[in-house]
Amino acid sequence: MKDNSARQPASYGRRAASYWFCDGLPEIFFGTALVIIAALMFLWRLYARKPWVWFDWMIVAAGFILYYLMERRVLDFLKSHLTYPRTGYVQPPEEVPPRVQTITTLSLRPDPPAKENATSFQWRTVMLVFWFCFSFMLESNPLGRWVVPVVVPALAVALYAVNRRSEHPYRWWSALILALAGLVFAWVDAPANLQRPLPLFLAGAWLVAQGACTLVHYLRANPDPQAAEGARA
Repeated sequence: MKDNSARQPASYGRRAASYWFCDGLPEIFFGTALVIIAALMFLWRLYARKPWVWFDWMIVAAGFILYYLMERRVLDFLKSHLTYPRTGYVQPPEEVPPRVQTITTLSLRPDPPAKENATSFQWRTVMLVFWFCFSFMLESNPLGRWVVPVVVPALAVALYAVNRRSEHPYRWWSALILALAGLVFAWVDAPANLQRPLPLFLAGAWLVAQGACTLVHYLRANPDPQAAEGARA
């Protein structure tokens, strides 16, 4: 018997939202920002004097605000030179909060159609990383040396779970790599100055590596048309 429960093909809006992540640039940019923030935190904790050393959380807050303000402009610039010449321009997705299930009520007024060319990357990924890492910086690192082996695996599980049905899911084995990277520090003692910035660094390095693999695959599948025309000439 034929299975009638097969998935319907993705709509144009959903394909457009997924297209935003096909080159890996959003993850590379966010991951790079996290690595820079972690490096600045490490330098601050290395050279700042007490009690100012505990104010490294301000670097995190300022870094995320700066990323939020620059994200779309930087990505639009990069994609206009790298992505759009290869596979064409598509309207960038609108950033919206994840859908929340509400109680169904009877109404004669139809609900507005849901926006399909939309992403929740800043809610499901950016803010998730922020709150997982930032929450342990306001109490002078209450977990001590266990901050990395606790926070990083928990972050990996959360990233996989909340993005599983999104326009840009993470594979389970990729999330497992991030979790194992954090668990390593249950046996390896990180220097005290590294314990607070290390979760941000590991998350950033993981995102950069994942985005870089996506970018390499994208560039191989979609060579530069101008370079191809020059080679034929």
